[in-house]
Amino acid sequence: MAKILGEKPRLFVKTLTAVLILDLVTKELAEALLSEKSYDPLPFLKLMLIYNRGAAFGIFSELPDFLRVPLLVGAPLIALAVTFVYSFRVSDKLSVIALGMVAGGALGNLFDRLFLGKVRDFLHLHLGDLYWPAFNLADASITLAIGYLLLRSLRKH
Repeated sequence: MAKILGEKPRLFVKTLTAVLILDLVTKELAEALLSEKSYDPLPFLKLMLIYNRGAAFGIFSELPDFLRVPLLVGAPLIALAVTFVYSFRVSDKLSVIALGMVAGGALGNLFDRLFLGKVRDFLHLHLGDLYWPAFNLADASITLAIGYLLLRSLRKH
């Protein structure tokens, strides 16, 4: 693989793999530890397992299965293809890592959708009674990576 791909795509695959493994391990831990109770380790963080049949923030969860399933399975596959192609084109390693984070997060949630029919979310940020929608490590990875790529793009222009 080393000779075939080159340094940047190898870094992409390593990052994707690390994010995917960490995401799946944390989701398994969440199911084992949070299936019947929740924890408040910090004043702004609640750990509580929920299952999301939709995409981010539960969007598309009310769509009929014949529309929802292809959309939520196809989008991560497209994200994987696009991020892989761009990993050859970007000039800096941080962007390659960010692309790998997007791909790894997309695959982590795709795994849940394919094998469970829903995504395991367990992180709930809140300020008092105001809660941000639940998310997981895959969602956080995608969000942080896209944020970095957007900021980098704005600084270039």
